[in-house]
Amino acid sequence: MEVIIEKLKKDDLKEAISIYDNNHKLVTDYNKLFSMYDSIYNNPAYHNIVAKVNNEIVGLATVIINYDIVEQLKPFITVWNFGVKEKYRRNKIGTQMFEYIYKFAEQNNCDFISLIAETNNTTAQSFYEKIGYNKEIGYVKLIDKEKW
Repeated sequence: MEVIIEKLKKDDLKEAISIYDNNHKLVTDYNKLFSMYDSIYNNPAYHNIVAKVNNEIVGLATVIINYDIVEQLKPFITVWNFGVKEKYRRNKIGTQMFEYIYKFAEQNNCDFISLIAETNNTTAQSFYEKIGYNKEIGYVKLIDKEKW
């Protein structure tokens, strides 16, 4: 199975975002997303990617370069909204996406890559550990939501 990983295009938004929505039982406000598209996707700190198999979008990740202001002032990557369509999981697509992200981080002189997985998402936690990520303790507080 050939997997192509590339930067997310505007034409791919609905198909790509539906992966995250379906995986998390959410509904994205597409009108708001389309109105914000240019400011988000033309920002060089954002590098949203998709994985495609036979031109079908099967994976999504938001990759953000954060600019540190302490120590050596090296940037780091934060990965959000990572997901692979359920029927394509266990085909190394997620691993290939993270290899792409790792190379992107190296090309941008980043010091590390950070991400989170929900406390109850043991499948994601296991995957991240399997591909070499260390489990740290972090905290998240949602604003005006009682999601967690």
